[in-house]
Amino acid sequence: MFIEQRQVGQMAVFAYLLGDEESGEGLVIDPAADADGLIAAAEQHGVRIRWIVNTHGHVDHTGGNAEMKKKTDARIVVHEDDAAALTDTPVMMLRMFGGQASPPADRTVRDGDVIEAGNLRLQVIHTPGHS
Repeated sequence: MFIEQRQVGQMAVFAYLLGDEESGEGLVIDPAADADGLIAAAEQHGVRIRWIVNTHGHVDHTGGNAEMKKKTDARIVVHEDDAAALTDTPVMMLRMFGGQASPPADRTVRDGDVIEAGNLRLQVIHTPGHS
């Protein structure tokens, strides 16, 4: 298993790449930008990105979802309370943060749910607000 933190995007958001080399599956958390760099890092570990996980719906965290999904065919996951924010971002906010509108969530989660990629298991802990 590996975890890699990368600073991406105009707002210097931390994206996280997690992977299970044994199964070849992984996920990315908050891919705000630099899809190519994140994908290349995953490939260096022999891992395919299966999930795009957003910690919340702000564009500085979700602005790279569309490109990441297009290039990996990964599924987008977000808490059910933030699902609408993925697709309701005003155009001015997208321009200001240099992001693209996100596709809708493929899966919504709530407190206690588990996201799995190979042998990785992430339990959702709902922390409302900008935490």
